[in-house]
Amino acid sequence: MYWILNPIESFFQNDRRDQDNLLVPEGLNEKPFEDDTLREVGQRAFDVIHDRCGESAETKDGLKEIIFSNTEELIKLYNGLVKLWNPLIAEGRLQLLDRDTGQLLKELTPLVVDIKKFGSLYEVETSIWFMNDIVETLALRSGDFEIPYDREFVAAIFTLIHVNDSTLGHLYSDCQEPNAHSWAVRWFEKLEGYERTVKAIQASQKRNSKAKSETMNLARHARRNEAFGLVTKDWNGRRTDFRSAEKAGQYYADWLSERGFEFEPRTITSWIRKFAKENNIILR
Repeated sequence: MYWILNPIESFFQNDRRDQDNLLVPEGLNEKPFEDDTLREVGQRAFDVIHDRCGESAETKDGLKEIIFSNTEELIKLYNGLVKLWNPLIAEGRLQLLDRDTGQLLKELTPLVVDIKKFGSLYEVETSIWFMNDIVETLALRSGDFEIPYDREFVAAIFTLIHVNDSTLGHLYSDCQEPNAHSWAVRWFEKLEGYERTVKAIQASQKRNSKAKSETMNLARHARRNEAFGLVTKDWNGRRTDFRSAEKAGQYYADWLSERGFEFEPRTITSWIRKFAKENNIILR
């Protein structure tokens, strides 16, 4: 990897020249240029990396070392997950489709790559993108939604690589790819898409939980009203059998229990007092 865009002069606020938000290419003869899309995603990517790595990200060499060293860590992460997932694939508990053939994969192949070779970062990116898809699916399926690594940092690394590469299209028009911006923005769009999905699921769960709670409350009220009616009807027909509302409450607690209702004696006593007051009945 080599810098086509100067990431420090383009994105690091302490060292940026007065470029009116222009992107600064490498080379003395290259002129700063304007590209709002690359500026926005490149700035976000740099800010994320700088937030995580501090002063190490404040030089071009330091930034390159961050990209290479963390790419190596991503390879280790991928291979660790492959070791975890392959037994699940063999047992049929995890089903993954081959992106080229559309057939079910029998196993995942560990990633072995020399990251210093030309094109190796894109090879790693392809595997990490696939890994992200699997992790997202498993997280959504489990309902936990937590991702076991810093996905924003991963997105920032590959985004900065693509922003750097997209600079070629501005310097040499014949190098411009039709979908150059789509590569630069896709990682953060992936993150935002996952967050929208999680929020939508959580909102649905909240609505369902509220509806279930309301249904249960209605059911509890209905049972309470049914028990209230049974007690007051029976008590009103033989209220002289009870020395007090408290004694009646104790009796009807057992009486209701035999009929599948569970209420405290003091609750039933309050029902009897309420019924008596509403019907002008004088309690003893």
